[in-house]
Amino acid sequence: MSHYERRLTQDLEAIREAINLVGKGVASGLERCVRAVRTDDRDMLYEIAVDDLAINRQIRAIDELCHAFVARHLPAAKHLRFISSVLRMTIALERAGDYAVTISRVVLQLETPLGDDMIKQISDMAEMAWGMLEAAVRAFLEADVELARTTKRVGKRIDRLYDEHFQALIDDASQRPALQQASLLKIFGKIERFSDQGKNICDEAMFVATGELKAPRVFRILFYDERNDLASQLAAALAAKQFPDAGVYSSAGWAPASAPHPELASVADRFVLTVTRPRLATEFAESPVEYHVVVAINAEHEQLPHIPYHTILLRWNDIPVPAADTPPEARAAALDALVRELNAHLSSLMERLRGTDPS
Repeated sequence: MSHYERRLTQDLEAIREAINLVGKGVASGLERCVRAVRTDDRDMLYEIAVDDLAINRQIRAIDELCHAFVARHLPAAKHLRFISSVLRMTIALERAGDYAVTISRVVLQLETPLGDDMIKQISDMAEMAWGMLEAAVRAFLEADVELARTTKRVGKRIDRLYDEHFQALIDDASQRPALQQASLLKIFGKIERFSDQGKNICDEAMFVATGELKAPRVFRILFYDERNDLASQLAAALAAKQFPDAGVYSSAGWAPASAPHPELASVADRFVLTVTRPRLATEFAESPVEYHVVVAINAEHEQLPHIPYHTILLRWNDIPVPAADTPPEARAAALDALVRELNAHLSSLMERLRGTDPS
């Protein structure tokens, strides 16, 4: 091995050792936080905040090692992928450490102790989260793609668990003091965000190992109006035609018609669209998320069902749907105006969601 190769190996190993140390420290922060909650150890909660300062210094040291590596070795290919991923990974680790500190501070402000059942719920979810982060760091350092994929699946389970705890807290809000309610929502939220950083590290592990970037997110979008016989159907069909890889699209109504609008078939044939029979929208699932986005077309708030926590509601209230008594000679122009307006709204929506503009 040449002197250059030996120095390259030593520099890479120094970065790996530093990452391993920080990863263990961040995971330990959440583990100690839960242990302090179980034992009501306020001193340990304060120590977690102090120890996070050392983790932040270690992260800055890793950044300096990476910058020095670039200046010394001018890396390319896999070494450049590794360094770029480390710089993103340190951000994830720093944020995860901050979440553990936030949980500690929130617990310190509680005026009444948590019950055994609530402590167990927090402990179980947090244990999954810090175990996930430890596995994610190991997958990164070992370039283990399978471990990274398996670990990401744990993150999905944590997301579902968070949704369940969130809904339970909302349902039982009147049973506890307002400060404790807000604190518990924050604690569970920060544990979920801690696991999200683990997922980010898994993505970096797969990038280092394979060079593959994280796949663009595919959104599940529901277009929702009263009768689901024209506008919402066209919106879903136009989206599927123009943005087939960006989402999974469907439509429904809160009082669906018994049959499609008389003009729907002709418009679909003219623009080569696929449409269906009107269908009724039921209550949307809380977990797993049934729809990422619900687009309500010409709908008032009282006409909307309960929107789950993780679902985004967008309202398009200016869509020019042709009236039933539109004269025959004006129908074609009215339908063309409807399609143009829907296309304009869809382009704007996809630009916001994906940065995708068909023009």
